[in-house]
Amino acid sequence: MRLLLIPLLVFALTGCKRGASPSNQNNRQQITINIKSEPQTLDPRKARALTDINLIRMFMDGLTRIDKEGNPSLALAKKVDVSADKKTYTFTLRDSKWSNGDPITSHDFAYAWKKSLTPTFNAPNANMLYVVKNAKEAKLGSLPLSLVGIETPDEKTLVVNLNHPTPYFLELTANPIYFPVNSHVDRANSHWAEKESTYVGNGPFILHSWKHHNTIEAKKNPCYWDQRSVSLSGLKMVMIGEDSSFDMFDSNDLNWEGSPFSKIPIDAIETLKSVNKLRTVPALATKWIRVNVEKTPFESQKLRQAFAVAINRQQIVEHIMQGDEIPATEIVPLSMGLRTIPFFKDGDTEMAQKLFSEALKEMKLSVEGLPEIRLTYHSDSKRNHLIAQALQNMWHQAFGIKVCLAPEEHKSFFNAISKSDYSLSLGDWLADFNDPINFLEIFKTKHCGTNNTNWENLRYYELLEASFDCEDLEARKNLLRKSEEIIMDEMPVIPIFHFTMLYVQDDHLKDVVLTTMGNIDFKWAHAD
Repeated sequence: MRLLLIPLLVFALTGCKRGASPSNQNNRQQITINIKSEPQTLDPRKARALTDINLIRMFMDGLTRIDKEGNPSLALAKKVDVSADKKTYTFTLRDSKWSNGDPITSHDFAYAWKKSLTPTFNAPNANMLYVVKNAKEAKLGSLPLSLVGIETPDEKTLVVNLNHPTPYFLELTANPIYFPVNSHVDRANSHWAEKESTYVGNGPFILHSWKHHNTIEAKKNPCYWDQRSVSLSGLKMVMIGEDSSFDMFDSNDLNWEGSPFSKIPIDAIETLKSVNKLRTVPALATKWIRVNVEKTPFESQKLRQAFAVAINRQQIVEHIMQGDEIPATEIVPLSMGLRTIPFFKDGDTEMAQKLFSEALKEMKLSVEGLPEIRLTYHSDSKRNHLIAQALQNMWHQAFGIKVCLAPEEHKSFFNAISKSDYSLSLGDWLADFNDPINFLEIFKTKHCGTNNTNWENLRYYELLEASFDCEDLEARKNLLRKSEEIIMDEMPVIPIFHFTMLYVQDDHLKDVVLTTMGNIDFKWAHAD
């Protein structure tokens, strides 16, 4: 059915003029976007999903906020002083208020952070607080919260002591896990974030209406400290499936469609490109295959390398993804600056076959004697299925073997990965902050909840640990570069490509900020 709509789409995009907004000319600064589905939470401490994080940024602000250039700039903090050893940050807060009129104080920050670090409190991103002194120990229950490196000498001063120099700390503080929470409201009602009548925020917009599984409406926040920078009077966020929502954009009923909330349909990409309507932003995200190194036959390093080298990434990017993704022979995106040349040649069948033969010989196995190899992947994505089929075909052509495809629904997929009940697993990682450590630390030890490959390497661990205490930025980068060389040599994870974000936007909508980490900000947006 989608193919029948393509000619109509071309006509609409080339022969019609879009209005300034889906509503009317008299309400230009009210826009409508599709967030696809109901958020799991709007509590900054409990958010993990990208959609939730992006919504929370509408309603909340932190010490810093990512600006139009993609850099952390001061927000609720009007000043920050950093100690000579770069381990103590002293923030001076500006005068600002919660949406209920309460003043925002340093105690609101300390309260929120320590609540997230309480062992029994469900805060999925609490690990991002672990750069704070004794934060990890507090979360694990081995030290009291009183010893966490957070001090509040007065209501306008917040002192944060870190375990080690953290060059990306001001970027971390722009993440919702570092946002304050109104301590009086939270103590009185722990469910305050579940409906608009009790929600208390401090961001550029306030939560005006929340019809669960239907729509969310946001209005400009008159209490916001920087409300002069906010031009939009409001946003309406609808929750509609990708196919229907794309038709809504075509009918002028949406101002934005695609990343980071939803995906552009595959069969519309080429058409949108042909009429110069498709917009792309490189993403700090990598599609990869986790390899269970304790699952026969993938104990063999050479076999893992063979499977990696046999993949023709360029074909996958061009014929399946079609969104200008970058073929990846490394796990850290190239824009992070660790490497300028590939680790290996893409789609090198001859080298793959050589490594495969050597691996079988070392394991004293024949092709016929190989145990069943399964590629597990999340079944809710058409793209995942097409990528899995392409990989299956490439490995069959290179090695004469059949890899079984194992699509799994959300719960069973993550259950299988967490229990290491897989051989190969298709997955990805989107950066939480713009630093290579965010990709490398995933595999720091075999017991990391993000690893799931059963791989670890002592030298790799030591290099990452050394990078934490390295004050010289170039020396630190060199340590991280060496660690990536180790993991790409031992290959517990096989990179495929680095993502791009694809979206279409109303031509009259300006100054929406979309970062390489998939964070979208409408603070400065306006319709002309």
